[in-house]
Amino acid sequence: MKIGVNVLMGGPSAEHEVSLRSGREILYNLSKDKYNIRAVVVTKEKDFYFCEIDHSVHDLDSLSSPNDSPLFNGPYKANCCEELWKSCDVTLLALHGTFGEDGTVQGFLETIGIPYTGSGVYASAVAMNKITSKFIYEKGGLTVPPYSIFGKNNPDVTVDQLIENHGLPCYVKCPQSGSSRLMGCANDKKSLLKLLGELLEDSDDILVEAAVDGIEFSCGVVENPDGTIEALPPVEIRPVNSTFFDYHAKYSDGASLELVPAPRAEELLDEIKRVSLKAHNLLNCSGYSRTDMIYADSKLYVLETNTLPGMTSNSLLPKAYKAAGGTYNKLLDIMIQSALSKGDTKGK
Repeated sequence: MKIGVNVLMGGPSAEHEVSLRSGREILYNLSKDKYNIRAVVVTKEKDFYFCEIDHSVHDLDSLSSPNDSPLFNGPYKANCCEELWKSCDVTLLALHGTFGEDGTVQGFLETIGIPYTGSGVYASAVAMNKITSKFIYEKGGLTVPPYSIFGKNNPDVTVDQLIENHGLPCYVKCPQSGSSRLMGCANDKKSLLKLLGELLEDSDDILVEAAVDGIEFSCGVVENPDGTIEALPPVEIRPVNSTFFDYHAKYSDGASLELVPAPRAEELLDEIKRVSLKAHNLLNCSGYSRTDMIYADSKLYVLETNTLPGMTSNSLLPKAYKAAGGTYNKLLDIMIQSALSKGDTKGK
């Protein structure tokens, strides 16, 4: 008997388009023989649309404008979309950013009793907040780049203090955004002031990090249906034209070199895996995650952990899983089986 899978994508965050690309790749690779598949698109206005997927995958234009497509049913609101969840055994989350990766939709799915892929409410909320997760990393013994918190809740922190403490260039980040959205690199005081002004429109608190000059790595963790977890081969990231692994470098073909397994000493690769597993466990993640870090001065500096990492054709988690001998299809199977094995225990 086939398993009913709703693939949830889109959402109101700045990562809407990336999420649609992740969702489309998932739809393309899910086995039509194993699953009854439903594409569920959440618009930027939080309206839900859905359509059944048989043996064809709708193009990205259709996913981007479900309200204009005859293929989609909707719009529905979250509090009155029972038809959407009929015959759904599990939801495969292809959402990124706020609403989809921060515990919001996870809590909603728990209230209606639908298992879902990835981490639970608590881990999703904590990992999504770059400031909160830094506190937990530090408490757990992991190293993070020197940082300050600027904004409404820290009125005594001045721009001059930021420059004095962290130098220039430095990184300026909205604490609850991913895919290198709502962040930037400040090379001088003018650009720092500009970035802070822009990002304060989205958040009361802004994370400012010292620039650590080193080698960037990303390491995925996958949880098997039996509860065992393993770290995947680390990926070394070398942006071609960008100064850091920004949105363009992440999602444009040829914009970065992503070497997996990373061509480094086995001892370093083992340490990257250990740190990634520790970050996963410290944040209480489940299902899968991907932790980004920089190696400099014989130290690994943890940047962040993604609880719903990208699943596009350019994304790092699928590439690492393939390097370990798996396939994209098998990775999706494991995600679904792990979610089903946990049932409604995610938030406990």
